[in-house]
Amino acid sequence: MGENAGSFDFLQREAFAAGQSPVVGGYALGALVAARRQADFPAGRQADFAGALRQALAGGDVAQLGTAAEALADPQLVPTVAPADLAALRQAQAKLQLPRDIEAWQGLQQALDKLTHAPQPTPSPVGQARQHPIDWGLVQGIPTNQRVKISTTQGDIVLELKVNDAPGSVANFVALVRRHFYDGLYFHRVVPDFVAQGGDPRGDGSGSTDYTLRSEFGDLRYQEGSVGLASAGKDTESCQWFITHTPTPHLDGRYTIFAQVVSGMTVVHHLEIGDKIVAVELVANP
Repeated sequence: MGENAGSFDFLQREAFAAGQSPVVGGYALGALVAARRQADFPAGRQADFAGALRQALAGGDVAQLGTAAEALADPQLVPTVAPADLAALRQAQAKLQLPRDIEAWQGLQQALDKLTHAPQPTPSPVGQARQHPIDWGLVQGIPTNQRVKISTTQGDIVLELKVNDAPGSVANFVALVRRHFYDGLYFHRVVPDFVAQGGDPRGDGSGSTDYTLRSEFGDLRYQEGSVGLASAGKDTESCQWFITHTPTPHLDGRYTIFAQVVSGMTVVHHLEIGDKIVAVELVANP
């Protein structure tokens, strides 16, 4: 619908409908921005478009915040940014909860830096993210070759955890598995010949836990079937993880590797967006 400028009113209603799923609302706002990019978008609706972006910022949904901030910073979409727009960006940023919402904070700040012509990028805040304590008692109880089975709608994938290389990340993953945190979630991102990503409680890539982890960069290298933690920068990892389809050296030293696929790579290569993580469980080692 984003290819049709005439869908503006419908998309705006869907983006902000009461009780709307955050995933649907996020995609609706993205389509609204796409509709604004159409050559036949009515010039008379520009004020309505800017108002929709401010409404998204006021709503506080992390996915919509990023979309709205990026649109406001694009002069092709918003040729003239009003003081009210800058105020809306700052107010939205002030309401975020760190470190959980660090990625949304970064998106808002990037827009503010661009719109205010900041001489250099504003550094991200260093909050409690990297002070999240490692449960060493839990680490000590995890065998060096502990395996995990991920049951999906495409089949089973078995991982071997790398507790010696990434003890904090493994301990957090095991704690979430024991809570059945991942059961029923989905693979929300699949890039062929690159990665399959899941573990987001929201289902659109914007979800997190209320804490973040220390990055654990060691000597491991991304090969086919490496399992890494998604992040928005150093010490911002939490619950989302990805499995690489092929060697990806550009990720080395940038994303924590905490496991390796030992069975089920055929399943990994067949995963599609929307495939379900039926259950994740610790299994006995062979």
